[in-house]
Amino acid sequence: MSRASVVAMLIAAEVLIVGMAVYTVTGGAATLAGSMHHVDFTPVSSSPVAAGASPHVVIDDVRSRVRVAVSSDGLVHVRDLTEMHGAIFSSAKYPQLHVTRTNDGVRIERPAAERLAIVLFGFSSQTIEVSVPARSYVEITRCAGADVDGVAGGVNVQSQDGHVKLADLQGTVDARSDDGYLDASNVQADRLALHSKDGHLALHDVTVGSLVATTQDGRIEASGLSFTGGQPDATLHTDDGPIKLQLAPNANLTIDASTGDGHIVVDGSSSDRDDSAQRTIRLGAGTGRMTVGTSDGSIHIFTNGAILQ
Repeated sequence: MSRASVVAMLIAAEVLIVGMAVYTVTGGAATLAGSMHHVDFTPVSSSPVAAGASPHVVIDDVRSRVRVAVSSDGLVHVRDLTEMHGAIFSSAKYPQLHVTRTNDGVRIERPAAERLAIVLFGFSSQTIEVSVPARSYVEITRCAGADVDGVAGGVNVQSQDGHVKLADLQGTVDARSDDGYLDASNVQADRLALHSKDGHLALHDVTVGSLVATTQDGRIEASGLSFTGGQPDATLHTDDGPIKLQLAPNANLTIDASTGDGHIVVDGSSSDRDDSAQRTIRLGAGTGRMTVGTSDGSIHIFTNGAILQ
């Protein structure tokens, strides 16, 4: 049998397998011949929306990575950069993005398509870009990862699959990812909350009144971390990974640190003799409370503004 014949057989087998999968997902509603077709998805463009100086902008697109930045004209701009080219199996068309003016801002969403099951033989890239007024409150209810930059009115991000990067933010910031790391830099927040089910956490030059940073699987690294208010509160915890924490000078904190398997090192010094350790560190007046814990990994704390290596 020739090499070309073998390749042809393999392709035919793959098409048959994919067709059977589509048939199963759609409950028998689509046939192999009827559900395979060529696609060149062309996003529909949307006009800028005037929604005031501090609108509530809601974004819901579970399939796309979302990029948010500040607009230069005080309007809300939306660009759907989604691309699809090739042959697909699908029982429905890929839905267009909808942009709607609401009572308090703008809603941007890609509606669910009934029995949508796509397997693409070609190229696919799903991304949307949104520009908003600087004082907007941005709420991303579903996405496949996000980049949010420059927003001063607060941010809430829920990523189902993909990492989240936050930069130059103010207000209350809450970001979660079911599968992906979280990165926050130059954030000045009343409250900052970062949660990942599978991914590391990175914080750089963060100033907050309260902080919660937890991950089920991954390391935590924080540098240039400082707190505002008379009695700040912070929790950093990972189920599996080390923690490196560099505090800004002149911190006033009482730190309760614990590890189930590792050592606790403060400014390069450790007094631990066992693989598990607990330690309380008092800095300045000790008025703020911080809990730092890992189930598996060592904890390194720098109290003098030293840069993490």
